[in-house]
Amino acid sequence: MSKILISGCGITWSKQERPSWAKVLRVCGVDIDDRAGPAISNQLILDNMIDAVMKNEYSQAVCQLTDVGKLDVELNSDDRREIMKEDPIRNFSFQNIWPSSSSQDHESKRLYYKYLYSPGIEQKNILHKWLLLKILCLEKDITLHTILGYKINWIGEDYKLIETNHDWQIYEDYKTSSHWQSHDHTVGEKNTVPNKHYQIALAKKINKEFLKLPIEDKLEKFYV
Repeated sequence: MSKILISGCGITWSKQERPSWAKVLRVCGVDIDDRAGPAISNQLILDNMIDAVMKNEYSQAVCQLTDVGKLDVELNSDDRREIMKEDPIRNFSFQNIWPSSSSQDHESKRLYYKYLYSPGIEQKNILHKWLLLKILCLEKDITLHTILGYKINWIGEDYKLIETNHDWQIYEDYKTSSHWQSHDHTVGEKNTVPNKHYQIALAKKINKEFLKLPIEDKLEKFYV
């Protein structure tokens, strides 16, 4: 099987302690280049995919878009690192970036969301980067699949250019499934990653509807 490129937020990121659908596929022998990350924004999700497509060869790519309003901060000063440490939820770095998400637990972020955050600009940025990713994938004969991690309240109608089922989101589906009853609430808002049983079901869905890899027997060995 040829290499599969993926990117997304913590729902998808396979390099964590909690299981993810990408980790399930990897256990089944799928060659995955995981460019996802914990709590990262759509801008970084798409940037990572665009960089990867320009430099590498893949047969397919899965883009898991996340919620809007997330803030990625480059940790290029001691002041920013101190702010990161003070955050009670997102007090970690990833690729020298603070994926501070959309919480407002620090004054600087409260001021940003009150006076500076521009949802219309952010959404155009997402759309334009996705369209660029699509063009690059077409040029390199990479089949691009896009899924939504969370519901996005889009402004206007241009979002429909993004080819995905806009009526279905991973986290909303998770909360209405039987697997939600076993969700780990012990760490509160710090954990928005679906549990392993849902991730197994999600891996099966993604393979059946998108990737169509010959790993059905291996996937069936997982207990859901």
